[in-house]
Amino acid sequence: MRSANKRWLYLFLLDVMADLVAVYLNCTTLRYFTKPLLMILLLVWFLSYYLQDSRGRMLVTWALIFSCGGDIFLLFTANNEIFFMAGLVSFLVAHIFYLLFFLRVKKQNRPGKPWNPIVVFLMLIYISVLFYILKPGAGPLKVPVLVYASVLGAMLLAAIHAFHFPAQLSGAFCVTGAMLFVVSDSLLALDKFHQSFKAASLLVMTTYCLAQLLLVTGSRKYLQSRNNS
Repeated sequence: MRSANKRWLYLFLLDVMADLVAVYLNCTTLRYFTKPLLMILLLVWFLSYYLQDSRGRMLVTWALIFSCGGDIFLLFTANNEIFFMAGLVSFLVAHIFYLLFFLRVKKQNRPGKPWNPIVVFLMLIYISVLFYILKPGAGPLKVPVLVYASVLGAMLLAAIHAFHFPAQLSGAFCVTGAMLFVVSDSLLALDKFHQSFKAASLLVMTTYCLAQLLLVTGSRKYLQSRNNS
């Protein structure tokens, strides 16, 4: 059974490498196949494990489904700007599902534990600075960008406060993944709304794929630890 699980992981990693090569070579046609497959393969790998917590499993599943939708929409942004908005909404919903998952983990794992005000303050500073940089170039998308950045930051905060450190390896995976998701989306926003830079697409996809892999790995490990609990 484990070897069958690993096959899906290996296929995901192969697809990641193929997609990054397609990004580097600017081969859009190949990306119509490699990019949509990323989250599909990761989802199949995640679901190949026995996880008793059906609600937790469902939240991660929907996060990956909407991430896949976002990946597909962003492939067509050159054709019409509405696809960027659709991608933004899809990833916003994906982040909300991850946020709900981490809030659920916190309730199960660290009930009643208060949020660290210093960490919350630092996240607010980061969101404020990022929005200040992006605002001039965001135009009519100022409010959607602010909402997106706020939900993204809340997702990371929830991940940070959901786990015991260093006792839970699942927490290290999830928090690192959430941080990389913030990095990936920040790079994408800076490239689109502030100033485009060389290798932006390659950096965005590298951090994005690693973020999703770590989030799913950590979520799966946590859910497995709750089997029969």
